[in-house]
Amino acid sequence: MSTRPGFYRQELNKTVWEVPERYQNLTPVGSGAYGSVCSAYDVRLRQKVAVKKLSRPFQSLIHSRRTYRELRLLKHMKHENVIGLLDVFTPAASLEEFNEVYLVTNLMGADLNNIVKFQRLSDEHVQFLIYQLLRGLKDLKPSNVAVNEDCELRVRKTPLLMPFQSIHTTFLNYHSAFLL
Repeated sequence: MSTRPGFYRQELNKTVWEVPERYQNLTPVGSGAYGSVCSAYDVRLRQKVAVKKLSRPFQSLIHSRRTYRELRLLKHMKHENVIGLLDVFTPAASLEEFNEVYLVTNLMGADLNNIVKFQRLSDEHVQFLIYQLLRGLKDLKPSNVAVNEDCELRVRKTPLLMPFQSIHTTFLNYHSAFLL
């Protein structure tokens, strides 16, 4: 299969990536059950981004639904503290070749789990991070929360949104034992 015009091919960790030329300097940052992630420099936006190659997005009906759900949720995530979708693409030139999906999102430096594991946060940092968490999200776990070098926080996975009052109540109930 030849490379689609405007795309280039690169092998990273025994996986072939085929991405638009606007995404340069692909560097592996992680992988999981649903895909692999590389950092890249987006020459159009002039910023670093995360490019996720979904694993077997159409292998089965379950995989197809998971792919559709992730795309649909990311498309509607418009909040400064939630990682949103910047771009979605496929290297396929035709429907017959369509078997790969790539998602492009903001790149964050680390997840909250790694930060709290290796360093002690000041009270001010904790307050700032909690404030950002309370701004509209639920069902979080630390490994799904990314933090950049400016201590800005974004949720890396796609949890369901819930009303602020419910989050506020949940947060107070959960953390009241720690505050006493």
